Amino acid sequence: MVKKIKRIARLRVPLYGVEVIVCPTKQDAEKEMWVGVMSDNLMAQVTTGVDDKSGVECVAIIFRSLDDYCSETLTHECVHAAWRVLELVGVKSDVDNQEPLAYLAGWLSKEVNKFMLSHIEQEESASNGK
Repeated sequence: MVKKIKRIARLRVPLYGVEVIVCPTKQDAEKEMWVGVMSDNLMAQVTTGVDDKSGVECVAIIFRSLDDYCSETLTHECVHAAWRVLELVGVKSDVDNQEPLAYLAGWLSKEVNKFMLSHIEQEESASNGK
């Protein structure tokens, strides 16, 4: 029996309750959100919008392709996503209040990486016929 590959991840941020949607490819993002959601010239991006399913404002982390996924891009996008989550809930992040941003970026990096590595492994297994 072939295991169905999970196309996206929906993460609920502890304490703040904001949903972060992780899209491993531009195609997955366009199926989940809308066509043209990602700029063609970027390896990855963070965007905000209202989730059609829940009606709640959320943050999306989108990678152009699985080949564009790496630790540098993960870290970069998770800082952007963490900043957007804090902005949505009214937490100011600056030189005197860095901890919420640092903790949230770390948590997002862990959760996004866990999903992406699992997703990549499943895609590779499916393409190898396993």
